[in-house]
Amino acid sequence: MNSEKKFFTVKEMAGIGVFAAFAFITTLICKLIPNVGGFLSIDAKDAVIAIASFVYGPVTAPIVSLIVAFIEFITISETGIWGLLMNFASSTAFSLTATLIYKYKKSFMGAIIGFGAAVVVTTAVMVGLNPLIVPLYSGVSREVVVAMIPKLLLPFNFAKTLMNSAIAMLLYKPIINALRAAGFVKKNDHKTEFNKTSVLTLAIGLAALLSAIVILIVIA
Repeated sequence: MNSEKKFFTVKEMAGIGVFAAFAFITTLICKLIPNVGGFLSIDAKDAVIAIASFVYGPVTAPIVSLIVAFIEFITISETGIWGLLMNFASSTAFSLTATLIYKYKKSFMGAIIGFGAAVVVTTAVMVGLNPLIVPLYSGVSREVVVAMIPKLLLPFNFAKTLMNSAIAMLLYKPIINALRAAGFVKKNDHKTEFNKTSVLTLAIGLAALLSAIVILIVIA
């Protein structure tokens, strides 16, 4: 998206709506996966939100994050307003970090560095918020939550954000091609030719995804 523009076009708003819907659908699908530790849910919506932010710019990150978190809040959430806050913080931290770095370094390395930073920042944000917010709705004491950090919360949040990074890398080109075919993305925007970089991206994405799955299985 042009950095000089102040508003989204109608077509861009429609595209953002499609991404928000897709992100929520992925959350519904991930509900079929058993929770880790009995209360930590796995979802891939942050990958979709990050791709939306890559396409339409960094400001898209908090917008789509809030839309999806609010839809969850009024439909399937069991954690009320606190869950909305946690979901918004997690999705925004992940997608905004990755997109801001990629915006200023639009290259393969920029994307890798962006997602790497997103994993670190989001993990830190969530590990910091868990002891503050989880006791407010779960009935579990803050001391118990803090004790969970090294063996459960830290590896879980790391694995979850690593998984979302991997999914974003694996799905970016197929999603862009689909949006281009539907007219939501201009044909000359976001090149998606399959080349050596594509192969390397797929390899790194698959390796990251497998690593995340292994970590989740170990701590489950």
